[in-house]
Amino acid sequence: MFVWSKRFAISALIVFAVFEIFLIGQTTGAGPSAIRAHTAQYILVNYTLLMIWVFIWMFDQARLRGVNLWVWAAPFVFAPLPTLLLFILFAQRPQKARS
Repeated sequence: MFVWSKRFAISALIVFAVFEIFLIGQTTGAGPSAIRAHTAQYILVNYTLLMIWVFIWMFDQARLRGVNLWVWAAPFVFAPLPTLLLFILFAQRPQKARS
């Protein structure tokens, strides 16, 4: 978990936001898509399996740190990458010593 630096996570969030703004601006045009159906299905299957793998990783990290993961579940469904990066920043906060 500590291979993630805060600078990297914050930079990735900013880059993600910039790309989202760019892609939303590109969707205003009309016309048929150039992506073939089997390519879209392949991308969807890979993305879904990656989301499952990342959620399992987040579950493991939350269990190790004693954090409630179910608070992160709903945002993860709608925006997996930003939620993952915010979870990493949250999980790296200094923890209070347990007595």
